[in-house]
Amino acid sequence: MISKKLSFLTFVVSIGLFTTIPVQAEHPDFPSTIQETTVYVDNKAVTTNYISHEGHMYVPALFFKHTGTYVDWLEHEQAVLFRAKEKAITVPAGKPRSNIFDRALGFLRMTDHGKHALFFNEEIFVPLEEVARNLAMVVHYDSVKAKTFITTNIPAPFHSIGKVNTEEKLVALTFDDGPDNIYTPQILDILKEKKAVATFFLVGKEIQTHQDMVRRIVQEGHGLGNHTWQHPNLETLWTEKVREEIKETQLAMEAAVGRQPDLFRPPYGSITKADMALLHEIGLRNILWSVDTLDWSGLTADDILLIVHENISKGGIILQHSFGSKEHVLDGTIEALPKIIDELREEGYTFVTVQTLLEADSLE
Repeated sequence: MISKKLSFLTFVVSIGLFTTIPVQAEHPDFPSTIQETTVYVDNKAVTTNYISHEGHMYVPALFFKHTGTYVDWLEHEQAVLFRAKEKAITVPAGKPRSNIFDRALGFLRMTDHGKHALFFNEEIFVPLEEVARNLAMVVHYDSVKAKTFITTNIPAPFHSIGKVNTEEKLVALTFDDGPDNIYTPQILDILKEKKAVATFFLVGKEIQTHQDMVRRIVQEGHGLGNHTWQHPNLETLWTEKVREEIKETQLAMEAAVGRQPDLFRPPYGSITKADMALLHEIGLRNILWSVDTLDWSGLTADDILLIVHENISKGGIILQHSFGSKEHVLDGTIEALPKIIDELREEGYTFVTVQTLLEADSLE
């Protein structure tokens, strides 16, 4: 068993793992246009672009993150690396050759008969059926329904949390994208005055710039969560780049306050099955929300209050922001926050951190 694991690691390391964007961006020499379709991955609908080539369906390489597969770009090899369960394969660009490693069997197989990856519109596409089958997945096209189904045989590591099951009237205020020196201190002042706690999902590059504000958040009893280093859409990133975004933010948090959180929130709420597996590997729980105030769009305080009252329930998580990309964009948040606290308290709600809320989950 040990030798197989070492062989697997040797295979991955020996081909060199890089996370830069493919430098080649020329169109392949075939007529095709990008189209859109829905592929059902373990019966979950995933919308994806695709191109047709020689009668085969090619999808963006990053599509396979939805199957739970780690996907990376190997700059030196000019190939895509896929890792799922016991298998790892590389699919080179422009060369009909693949390397397939099976950890369970402990051997490396090379084939010169496979289809190669294609560059199109500065994106890299791979043959859907061939890659899936080499990763021990089952692919089926239903001609009657005109739909493609993939059974991955990869279990989801855990689920995202948008609210918790509790009979207590508990609610968690959460603030994303900070800290900053404009809105974050105003929010903290209100929370302090109202004796309410919240959870701040912080962006790494902002932590680095505003360490004093991070320390204030902790000193005043609030919770922390990881919101990546520079707020990218995780679906568009290679797996190792996602890992880097998360780990660098964890380290920035530790440098600021001496500890790392175990909570994570993906920017835009966008996350794939592979990203979830990576979070599980790192030891983080994925936190979403049950009430989206849409405050980032510049809504007024009255609009924000209406959304909260229409959607709040026991164990709910309210999403707001503590960093404004435009002047005055979060003025509605500042005006609404004390009213949210007062009015929900009148309804019997108690404000807790996400961490405390999770401990109250009756299903845990």
